[in-house]
Amino acid sequence: MKISIILSAIYTALPLSVFSETVYTGDIISGHKVISKLDISDLPYNSLTKLWLRMTKSHVGQHLHVPILVAKGASDGKRIVFNSGIHGDELNGIRVVQRVFKDIDTSKLKGAVIGIPGSNVNGLYNERREFYSSFESGILTNLNRRFPGNSTARLDPDKYVSILWDNIYNTNNINVVCDFHTQTSNYKFPNFVYADYRVPYVKTMAELTGADIIKIDDGTSALGSIEVVNDNSGRPSITYELGSPLLFQKDQIQRAYDYSFRLMTDLQLYPPTTDKESIDSFQQFKSKTFSGNAFGFAEIDSGGFVERYVDLLEPVKKGQIVGSTFNVFGDKIKDIINEHDGIVTSIGTSPLAIAGDYIVNTIYFSKDPKCSDGGC
Repeated sequence: MKISIILSAIYTALPLSVFSETVYTGDIISGHKVISKLDISDLPYNSLTKLWLRMTKSHVGQHLHVPILVAKGASDGKRIVFNSGIHGDELNGIRVVQRVFKDIDTSKLKGAVIGIPGSNVNGLYNERREFYSSFESGILTNLNRRFPGNSTARLDPDKYVSILWDNIYNTNNINVVCDFHTQTSNYKFPNFVYADYRVPYVKTMAELTGADIIKIDDGTSALGSIEVVNDNSGRPSITYELGSPLLFQKDQIQRAYDYSFRLMTDLQLYPPTTDKESIDSFQQFKSKTFSGNAFGFAEIDSGGFVERYVDLLEPVKKGQIVGSTFNVFGDKIKDIINEHDGIVTSIGTSPLAIAGDYIVNTIYFSKDPKCSDGGC
């Protein structure tokens, strides 16, 4: 009796996380088990596990399911999440995750890596950036502004996000997060990173990419994103943009694939590569990386047909004409003037534009103190 009381007191005093475990629903889809919660601790060492995370239900009462990959090494160590596809038209990162997990040798891995090859399955089904809800006349929601979500919210997007947050990110002692993106439809990026240098280790994460552009960024324009919410939760994170939407671009995918293994190596999860081509390529890219803390947007104030005169990564000057708009008869409406010396970091790709569209986005380094952390 006395022993039972003592044991009961000990168990009551222990944190609940000690008793955390992966929760299986009992369902199997395409040969893989369905879970409602992931706990890496109860997965076998030296293993690659493929699972489905049960999400919210569609309007016909069927659950959506997010694919989850877990590579667990032969011993304990740091834990990384590689997310992709939180926007359904951004596909390069999905292929990165697929390839990384195909090639990980778990016998050489120390720690664990979680991969999410397409976290917004609703957006993927609709081939669009947002999560679509048929509520009332239809609602489009950017899931990457809704984290950490709310399980008691009225609408699905917040519930959906809370499942990812509560059952993947916030329950597995994650150390580092990389969220793969591309530009959205009708725009394109180079190889590009958003990184909050105030957060320890984030600068290292960003520089290990060898990206064309690094935007030193305080996250104020992306509140509720995977990057910002994880940063604020003590998990160093970056948003890694890989070119253009609705495509598999081999060069972008390869750069992010190589980065994933470099990051694992830097965190002492995985041995360094001996591939000379990969090493040399990274050094060449890194030597050309441009870091800026401010954006400049060349926008239009009326609709029209757009002709652009600059492309990605071109240097531009203040006052330079970077494009023009024309009416349907071909008469020029207006020249588009660049407002800052900088480098072109994003452009619109469609000749059709409407008021408020930005035509050319430049990045530059501002000495204004208010921009020092990247809030410009």
